Amino acid sequence: MRAITLAFLFVLAAVSIGRAETSELPTVPLTVESNGGKMRTGFTAELAATPEHRAKGLMFRTELAEDRGMLFDFKQTRSVSMWMKNTPVSLDMIFSDDKGVVLYVARNTVPYSEDIITPGMPVYAVFEVKAGTAYRLNIRPGDRLLNPIFGTGG
Repeated sequence: MRAITLAFLFVLAAVSIGRAETSELPTVPLTVESNGGKMRTGFTAELAATPEHRAKGLMFRTELAEDRGMLFDFKQTRSVSMWMKNTPVSLDMIFSDDKGVVLYVARNTVPYSEDIITPGMPVYAVFEVKAGTAYRLNIRPGDRLLNPIFGTGG
């Protein structure tokens, strides 16, 4: 009986942890146009459009698929500061203007770090993806993010 009880508690804990790592945010298509416009890569992005959703971001997530990410829509161009507090996976952060033009890329961020990550200029949005994605897709300033928040398709 003790073994059954322990097994039940283990399953309950696993389900609770899984719920903590999933998101209830809407998903939207996003295309990264990189390598000087020669490469187009599709993603499914969770849309963080409210202050509460942006504050939580990808915290507590232990995995992020290569074709997934989180799009932070600030709804206006402004100074933005990001960090990795409570975020166990390394990310690439792609900062863009209101047209989706990439302004800055922070590569291979440090998990759990509370160091401030900022592009040093006002931005409209940030797209977070699994670390190494920016290198793999050759994403650089001047490339584009395509999504309806920028007035372009996803």
